[in-house]
Amino acid sequence: MKISAKEIIDIRKPRLRYPVIKPIADRFSPRHFSSEKIPEKDLNSIFEAARLAPSGHNYQPWYFYWTENNSSSFKKIVSCLPQSNYWAKTAAVFIIACYLPVVEGERNPYALYDLGASVMSLVLQAQHLEYYARQIGNCDTEKLRKLFNLNKDHQPFVVIAFGKLGNYKNIEEVYLQKDIQSHPKKTQIAKKIT
Repeated sequence: MKISAKEIIDIRKPRLRYPVIKPIADRFSPRHFSSEKIPEKDLNSIFEAARLAPSGHNYQPWYFYWTENNSSSFKKIVSCLPQSNYWAKTAAVFIIACYLPVVEGERNPYALYDLGASVMSLVLQAQHLEYYARQIGNCDTEKLRKLFNLNKDHQPFVVIAFGKLGNYKNIEEVYLQKDIQSHPKKTQIAKKIT
């Protein structure tokens, strides 16, 4: 099946019930990227958005390690992914998103929540710059820790694959079928309480 990136965007674009900002309206998590190099200024902008995310007591309990496609580090990260996520090897960049479970000698019960806020800021800034991201939560975090000798205070949690959308004429059929499936969002997520 041949399909263009524009057709994928049209299929995956959420049907809005109310207006939202463009990076949220356009965001989806593809399984096919272009490995085209991302300019340093864009990477700096993306990480700056993550840095500015809100966090409890302003602890900022997150840290990111990143690498580009075609590097030995990139290949090592691929080895930490389950086979079902090998689509990610087309990404331009991998980011290992870590949380800091202990801050100032105390266990931080909000570290994962804060990491999520930081990652969402990163993803929305990337989307604003016309990059796409997909988060991979079922990676081998202990293997990541060992392969890269990560700081002992940094707990890897997810790998984020991102870059421009790839040429969907080159995608493996199994991943194409997953990307063209419609994924409707829940219709009710909030209820006023009195």
